[in-house]
Amino acid sequence: MQTTYRFFIAILCGSLLAAQGWAQTCQQDTIKESTPTARFTFDKNGTVTDTETGITWLRCALGQQWNGTTCTGSANTYDWQAAMNAVQELNKRKFGGHDDWRLPFIPELASIAERQCFNPRVNLAVFPGTPTITFWSGMERMGYPDMAYALDFGNGDAHPEKKIFKGAVRPMHDGPNGPWWKMPEMPKMH
Repeated sequence: MQTTYRFFIAILCGSLLAAQGWAQTCQQDTIKESTPTARFTFDKNGTVTDTETGITWLRCALGQQWNGTTCTGSANTYDWQAAMNAVQELNKRKFGGHDDWRLPFIPELASIAERQCFNPRVNLAVFPGTPTITFWSGMERMGYPDMAYALDFGNGDAHPEKKIFKGAVRPMHDGPNGPWWKMPEMPKMH
């Protein structure tokens, strides 16, 4: 009986570890690739430009380092205001020759989510080392000043989080034609 119990616990723990994102899973036979590598142009400085949206992204989350081949180290996590401040620091340094880096809006962040993969839900050839965690967006939740939207790169779920939540950051800047996505104007309440 005790051996059966230990075996059950070992199987359960193994299943939980697998569910925590230790290895990316892709359903290449059943779901069409949504972010093919050929859609991106790569720069040696650790940025990548999406030719479909015009958006330039950091290949690594803030806290990770680009070593010329991949992202190393661990992603930092920030509360929402600290995330905004970290992006402003990137702008002060004019990383990649730009001072217009920002937190993406949810549709922009979702544009790099790979639908055929999860844990993480991203093309790892384009964004290597992406952790299976939640990333902040620059979208605040209307009517809830203490909340902003985030995207979970484990399962691809977009949802509001309290701004005190600790999330990762993947800065972006708009292409030469301006923003790919614009926040719709909300109707005025009378």
